Amino acid sequence: MKTMDVKRREMILKGDLMKTIIAICFPLALYQFFNSCYTLLDQIICAQISTTAQNAVSSISQIKNAISAFGAGLAAGGGVLVSRYYGAGDLKHAKAASSNLFFMSILLSALLCLILIPLAVPIMRLCQIAEGSIAIGKGYFRLQLLELAFVALNNVFIGLEKAKGNSKIILKLNLLVLFVKLAFTCLFLFGFNLKDIIYVELSTIIAQLILTVIGLVFMFGNSNIIKLSIKMMLLKKEYVVKILKLSIPIFLGKFVMSMGKVAVNGICGKYWNEITDGLIVGTLGVSNNMSGLITSPTNSFEEGESSVVSQNLGNKNLKRAVRAFTKTLILATIISLLGYVLMRFVFINQLVELFTSADEKSELYKQMVKEIFVWDSLSIPALGINSAVLGLLYGFGKTGLSTVLNLSRIGSRIIFLISIHAINPSLNPTLCAGLSMGISNCVILFLSIVFLVIFLVGLKKKGYQGMYLSDPEPDVSELKFE
Repeated sequence: MKTMDVKRREMILKGDLMKTIIAICFPLALYQFFNSCYTLLDQIICAQISTTAQNAVSSISQIKNAISAFGAGLAAGGGVLVSRYYGAGDLKHAKAASSNLFFMSILLSALLCLILIPLAVPIMRLCQIAEGSIAIGKGYFRLQLLELAFVALNNVFIGLEKAKGNSKIILKLNLLVLFVKLAFTCLFLFGFNLKDIIYVELSTIIAQLILTVIGLVFMFGNSNIIKLSIKMMLLKKEYVVKILKLSIPIFLGKFVMSMGKVAVNGICGKYWNEITDGLIVGTLGVSNNMSGLITSPTNSFEEGESSVVSQNLGNKNLKRAVRAFTKTLILATIISLLGYVLMRFVFINQLVELFTSADEKSELYKQMVKEIFVWDSLSIPALGINSAVLGLLYGFGKTGLSTVLNLSRIGSRIIFLISIHAINPSLNPTLCAGLSMGISNCVILFLSIVFLVIFLVGLKKKGYQGMYLSDPEPDVSELKFE
């Protein structure tokens, strides 16, 4: 009798491709949407404490995203490798690669905690976060760094399930985590009346710890077709080098993008903290997280697509791997364009209202967020198309190109920000910051299309690892359990 893992593998390798992409990517998109809600929830709740508390949480969020790129990149690159072995039916190497990936994640988590937690305040100052936000947010930030250790482990669990195409379990568990976080946050803040953002983060740590425990049970359980083995966790060069080769460019892409945003925040803070009462950095974070309600779900298409592409390449089916990209591109484009219209023209006022408190700063904060978001929202259609392109490149192991794309995006943002301010230093801060965001988002859309055309032309002429688009589609390779 076939297990669900085996059935999903057969669907990816020979089933209807549009249905396959929808079945795998939509749960991941919902997972990322709820993850965005998860982040926004902290900001909405903290807005009820004070604008200063909300500004602190928003300012810190970009630093957290930059640091989390380490674990996310490792899990994504390892997932691509495991998916390739799995698509080829090579369970022995899939299990060994998974076990090595998990142990590497444990080492990474320990290093992040030991190095970064003692440096929390210097890191915040380096990123030009206002002193008022540092005073209220330093304990919160230290707890976030601890949380990232659990998140890194959870990313491996999620990455391995993505490699098998098992996206539904990811969605279900994320809903559980969101419920636990909300329940504990309400208990701490409204039940025990503990009006401190530290308790907001403590709720998150509890929720992530529960997911870690569940993930361990799944990964080491007998029902897992690529069950992890403690014996296989001894790091082997064969797997470590391959994982790092795929992971480092993904990590650099994510890290460069997040650190670039931190750099932009720092520049804006240096220019305008004084005249905006220290609110400019926080409003940039809020605008970014609002866009994330759509860009995070569409970005998840690159993860689901890369699993489908890499499994089919493992099965020596180049033609089907490319067709998976075209289906994903259609879906991602439609969703991102629809999301842009809804966010920019229909729900913008309602969303901005969520990020206000009852103090005297709230009206200014609201106005600044809206002015920045008008431009920042251009990232929604741009990143939707970009996600489909990256999914294709990740699946083919061309992870280095993601770094180039993100460097181009953030580089252009910093250049335009400094240039616009130099040309007209008296220009409205939110207009100046917003213009740099809008221009950089158009840059990454243009480059994505250029990279895609170059890659597809090369693929048609030279093929890939002995495979050509003119080859007939092969049968599904059998699973080898030994």
